[in-house]
Amino acid sequence: MYFLLLGDYGVNDKNISVESKKFRSLIKSLADYAQVGIHPSFGSNGNPVQLAKEVSRLQGVINREVFKSRQHFLKISLPDTYRNLIELDIQEDYTMGYASDYGFRAGLCTPFFFYDLDLEVETSLKIYPFAIMEGTLKYYQKIPPERAMEHYKAIIDQVKAVNGIFISLWHNDSMNDRGIWKGWRKVYIDMVEYAKANGN
Repeated sequence: MYFLLLGDYGVNDKNISVESKKFRSLIKSLADYAQVGIHPSFGSNGNPVQLAKEVSRLQGVINREVFKSRQHFLKISLPDTYRNLIELDIQEDYTMGYASDYGFRAGLCTPFFFYDLDLEVETSLKIYPFAIMEGTLKYYQKIPPERAMEHYKAIIDQVKAVNGIFISLWHNDSMNDRGIWKGWRKVYIDMVEYAKANGN
């Protein structure tokens, strides 16, 4: 599943312009064989008009409705972020997780519908919590790729023990296997193989 940033270029949103023919072609090819969702920009958080513009941009490129999202920088302002997504008929959000640590931010590893406490109603937006992000290990916890799998295995085992859904978060630059991300592509492959072998 891929989440694509189509915001307006800014301090916290450094994305390629949606006007780029090569970028549009890449998005279309991704959407041909994988699920794609919107990666709402930092600038769109708290700005429903900007959010609607970004969702519309993605729908215009892939020629179909968009139902999934993950917020840039994991920015959630409750309840507004989720209410804004619901207004645009987004059905699934994958933002619920930690940046500086791994584990279960929502206390569980099973999708659940967002309950709006102010309105006292269960909404149509399903939250899919993720358990671990590669940047957490690398940047916050300074864990080298050679030791990363012990952390992934521990989380995968915990999720399996309760029949949950293991969701990890990876960024496109961590897959290049060069420079600061040397060795992390193997971690990703090993993680996928371990999760598959353990029923996740």
